[in-house]
Amino acid sequence: MCCVPPIAQVATPPISNGQCGLAYPDTPAPHQRIVGGTPALRGEFPWQVSLRSYTAGKHHTCGGILIDSKWVLTAAHCFDGNKNPWAWNAILGEYDRAITDGLERLVKVDTLYTHSGFVMGAGNDIALLEIVPPVTDFTRYIRPACVPSQGEKFTGETCWVSGWGADTEGGYTSRTLQKVSLPVLSPDTCQFLFGRPLAAGEFCAGYRQGGKDACQGDSGGPMVCLRNGVWKSAGVVSWGFGCANAYLPGVYTDVSNYVTWIQTVQQISNQPGKRDLLPTSGHSRHFVV
Repeated sequence: MCCVPPIAQVATPPISNGQCGLAYPDTPAPHQRIVGGTPALRGEFPWQVSLRSYTAGKHHTCGGILIDSKWVLTAAHCFDGNKNPWAWNAILGEYDRAITDGLERLVKVDTLYTHSGFVMGAGNDIALLEIVPPVTDFTRYIRPACVPSQGEKFTGETCWVSGWGADTEGGYTSRTLQKVSLPVLSPDTCQFLFGRPLAAGEFCAGYRQGGKDACQGDSGGPMVCLRNGVWKSAGVVSWGFGCANAYLPGVYTDVSNYVTWIQTVQQISNQPGKRDLLPTSGHSRHFVV
């Protein structure tokens, strides 16, 4: 994709607090990937998380969104192959997956919460990860995105997806973080293009002509939209028919539909007695809410 401007840079304020939705990107650096995408700048998406499982050889498997000091939002389908949270690590502040330069941070996944109504392709593709240790000192490369209000919609807005996903369907994941801008389509447009309505809690985004999209390896990652000067986590990369195909936009979990669910999970995490009564998948630290 040609000539996509970086997110506007602003003067860097003190970063001792965890105010959400602020980004302070570095100057441009060359690399590429994501279908139809361009290289992100380091610090442009400081809420971006790389999730890696031991069963995948500690390679990047899915994306995630840091939403506060100890919570990462992602897609439930990322854990279809391994629901044991202790088999997963999260890399915060990651940019170039081939280089460790001290600006990123490795944390453990302590607890996994998946939505009780999740069925792949039928909605509720959302999960929350409680990480340890929590972030106590945010940096310009590690900051949370804001969670939208319950029911807050972004239809008609052009938003940004980031990740290390493949640049072609079936291709290799990217070495450096990529970005692509996509319009959020109306429910009627999504229904027309797919021939059926999407599940409640889903929306679609993309261009009718295709050419730009998230792809394999981007699942669980963020779609963020700029509103009132802050970046909000509007969507979680969920599913699609191939990558960047014409008339088949990508489908995203609508975060605004799950704000109450997110708050419920966070409250439950502070009540171990109540949490331990929840159903699990057989792993003591995976709970279904």
